[in-house]
Amino acid sequence: MTADIPTSPARQLNDRLLSAVLLSLMGSELLWLVTRSDVVEAIVGGCILHSILLTAPRFGIRETYLMTIVTILSALVWFTVDEPIYVIAEGARQAAFLMSFVLLVGLIQQTAQTSRDVKTCGEYLTNQPPGRRYVSIFLGTHYMSHVFNLGIIALIAPLIMKGTEDASDPRNPIRQRRQISAMLTGFGWGVVWSPTAIAPLALLTLLPGAERIPWMFAGFLIALVVLLAGWAEDKARWKPGAFSAPMAPPPFPKAAFAGFGALCLVLLFLTLSGMAAFDQSVVFGLMLASPIILVGWLMLQNRGDTGATKGRVAEIYRTFLPNSAPIGVSLACSGFIGRVAAQLTPSQDIAEYLNIMAMPGWLFMLGLSLLVMAMSWLALSPIMLAVFLGAVLAELPAMPIERTWAALAISSGWALSMMTSPFATTVLLNTQITGIPGLTYVGWNWRFSIMAIGILAAAYWIIDVLI
Repeated sequence: MTADIPTSPARQLNDRLLSAVLLSLMGSELLWLVTRSDVVEAIVGGCILHSILLTAPRFGIRETYLMTIVTILSALVWFTVDEPIYVIAEGARQAAFLMSFVLLVGLIQQTAQTSRDVKTCGEYLTNQPPGRRYVSIFLGTHYMSHVFNLGIIALIAPLIMKGTEDASDPRNPIRQRRQISAMLTGFGWGVVWSPTAIAPLALLTLLPGAERIPWMFAGFLIALVVLLAGWAEDKARWKPGAFSAPMAPPPFPKAAFAGFGALCLVLLFLTLSGMAAFDQSVVFGLMLASPIILVGWLMLQNRGDTGATKGRVAEIYRTFLPNSAPIGVSLACSGFIGRVAAQLTPSQDIAEYLNIMAMPGWLFMLGLSLLVMAMSWLALSPIMLAVFLGAVLAELPAMPIERTWAALAISSGWALSMMTSPFATTVLLNTQITGIPGLTYVGWNWRFSIMAIGILAAAYWIIDVLI
């Protein structure tokens, strides 16, 4: 958690300076991705250094821990590597990219928080009849997370708790369990193919040759199978009518869903346009589209009221940017640690020792997914794991499968970790909102987690055989 520092003139000055530095970081990172200029890169480096210094008064245990690891790794590189400056610079580039990315994409989440359409969609999902509720919450969380990110947990979880707060009804604990499980599972498996998830996009920058479209298509099909398996498991465990009273479905809010769908299409159009205009990746296109979506969506919410829109943008500048700095620093540290640790890892020697080229492709993929799942129990950030494994795999001269499918396996491992680890970000956020311990959630779904591993093994076998 971040340190709680009382508001004071010094804190207000720190906030203003920090917001200005973070805004400069986002702009200069976008410019560097287009120009690759040494001058712009130096500006990016200065911005991220100053942002860390200005964020230091807000550091909690997490940020202090990660900065300590960054310092130790930097010292190891300096004294053990032939070209330490090059390795540290590579880590710093990854750090600047991830920090800029999370801040820019966070602008969309901030706009979604004040959207009436998003709130209406969330209320509709949680008020479905029992037979439809699992699919409704899974799909709703699954798709809305692409735009709202972790904010969808903050929206849906309170609605679930409010709808099941009557302690006199013995059915409410079961309803709560089923809905929380559907929400977290839906979010987790959206990561496998999401066009906006941070870890997969970081992988894309680390694994040249990985093709995003086949990866997303295969991930979408896997998520669909997981949905069907989860729905069947939920229905088999909780017999129809045993824990829920019959109820009529609420009216479908056509306007709200149409508005949200239109927003997704606009985001897609702007992302692809940015890619085409600057000959860049989908990551760059999404980063470029985020501030445009911020202003445009706020204008729609405020019915063209320029003053109200400026006021909300100013509020985001004054509060969101400085308050998001600690998580930005955490992701920056994760990117640095993952990239530098990979440079210190003798990946080729390990690959030869494990004789990975003798492994079947599907088994190698399953091993990657299970490794990510297992390492998540060490409270390591998924971003750190994605960057580390992506950088390690990029150093290998050959693998039993193509890089596209290695990236799919790593992102699928992240999805598994959200079902099996009490330290996953979504599980921790849900615990903060609902009070349900992470181990309790893991215990609810251990059978389904085993099913999900089986689904991945089958999917990887099919990919290995057919592709």
